[in-house]
Amino acid sequence: MSAKERIRSLLKEAELYHRQSLLDQARDRYRRAMALVRKTGDLPNREKLMAAIGDRLRAVEESLAEINAAPETPELSESVQELIRKKFSFSKNKDYAAIEGAVVLAKFGQHERALAEFKRLLEQGVLPVVAAKNIITCLLSFSSAGAAVAQFEQWVSRETLTRPQLKQVRSFIESVLKKKGLAAELPPVEGPPGGGEDEGEAGEGALELSSITLEIPEGPLKGQSVEFDVTFQAGSTVNVIVPADQKDVLGSLRTGMELADIQCFSPIGFFKADGVLFGKTEIKEGPKRGDYLLEIGIHTE
Repeated sequence: MSAKERIRSLLKEAELYHRQSLLDQARDRYRRAMALVRKTGDLPNREKLMAAIGDRLRAVEESLAEINAAPETPELSESVQELIRKKFSFSKNKDYAAIEGAVVLAKFGQHERALAEFKRLLEQGVLPVVAAKNIITCLLSFSSAGAAVAQFEQWVSRETLTRPQLKQVRSFIESVLKKKGLAAELPPVEGPPGGGEDEGEAGEGALELSSITLEIPEGPLKGQSVEFDVTFQAGSTVNVIVPADQKDVLGSLRTGMELADIQCFSPIGFFKADGVLFGKTEIKEGPKRGDYLLEIGIHTE
């Protein structure tokens, strides 16, 4: 690989990590790219490239400094939570950016604020099916199946969602509960469909997944399959939780690892895809404290 190709690869990795809020990894790639540019004297527009990398590196370092300056206590202030929500929303679509911001709050351990944000977006009609599914996954992951069912019952009684949207969410809940081996009585969705047509977000983004199965590609567990429920999803990036006591699995998965033949399960079907492990984050509070959140990008094409 030539120096130019290596620089391009490092910058691509840095941008990918930056978009996924993996700031330490992004800073490392920007620094390595900058060092390589400095060593390579025959690059076209070398000074302009160094200036552009410098600007991106400073932006990452400023974000890290702001986060690190916050108190270590899990109870972050409103201003810091708002900073997190805004800093790590990269989607060009403002609605998906809002969803991403709420997902990132949950990843930082701010589950109550994330739940409140998803509910606010639902009330405002921002990607209602996506928001509703994230509310359900949040409740199932950090509260209980009963809380998720009660939330759905409230949506049905108050007609918060249209009939087609309620059917999508009901199907999603049934699928997730089935995967967990749980049974629950969900109220039926009857009557004429509000709005006339299906108003869900099908086609607006990636298919919502309920679980994935990975085959570990290297290390002592090479070839073994591990299954995870999807905890949160923003577009084609999913987050799954690995219990802290599964040290062998955690040790076999490293940031940047390519993952082939991921089995993806959704409420409407099954398919295989490739992906990449963006990062591992330790959960700092709540009932999952000490467990790890894996962030995986799914390549569906």
